[in-house]
Amino acid sequence: MSKSLWVLLTGYSYLFIWLIIFTQSYKNTYTKNKITLIMSSIFGLPASYSYSIFATILYCLLPTLGTFVVATVAGVNIFSLFTWQGFQIIPIILLSISAAMSLVAVFVVFINKLFPRIDIPGEMARIKWIEGIMQTPAKISWLLPLLSASLEEIFFRGALLTGLLTAGMGTPKAIALVTIAFVLNQILLADTWPQRLVLGYSSIAISLVGSIAFLASGSIIPSMLMHASFAGFYTSGSENNQYSKDVHRLSN
Repeated sequence: MSKSLWVLLTGYSYLFIWLIIFTQSYKNTYTKNKITLIMSSIFGLPASYSYSIFATILYCLLPTLGTFVVATVAGVNIFSLFTWQGFQIIPIILLSISAAMSLVAVFVVFINKLFPRIDIPGEMARIKWIEGIMQTPAKISWLLPLLSASLEEIFFRGALLTGLLTAGMGTPKAIALVTIAFVLNQILLADTWPQRLVLGYSSIAISLVGSIAFLASGSIIPSMLMHASFAGFYTSGSENNQYSKDVHRLSN
């Protein structure tokens, strides 16, 4: 077995383990209620959002562990990816944020025109992890999506993409396989086809833009900031209103 295939199988296998662990924590009502009770009892958190705090911690721990697993198999020094190339990296950061936001905004306008009866902001707000974030206090709700998005980037564009490239896989093929993995990570956590449609396309845009930003800069920082900005914007407390305003403005 080639090293690139071994890295790929490790990344995909870990991804599915990650998703199974995470989804089981909320799909099983007994388990979810038990976690809520434990979090409330130990940390004194209100039952209304104690599970959401647990889920966020779990979701952050899983890709972090996966990053070290894949990096170890691939022989990649993850810390070397956090390089700052001076001020020339700033245009890459700004362009990547603008590109991701624009690509998704245009797609949402298209879907809104094609399926006018679909409540896209409402569908997004009902995604389990977004719904959980919205239930947490405002003083921490803005931080949670930024943190989880950053750790996703380190796993997908950092460990997995770098691992595949280091193992000798061609760049287009490596980006495509990492993008597929990232799309699966998002759509398998969705419940309805509109959620999967929007998350699927958004994931493709984020992965492609993030991969280009990473390769152009030689640092994971631009893709982290791009993904974190995107996640923070669309899961903020005013997400529904802002999303609706964007669609309305671009449609006219």
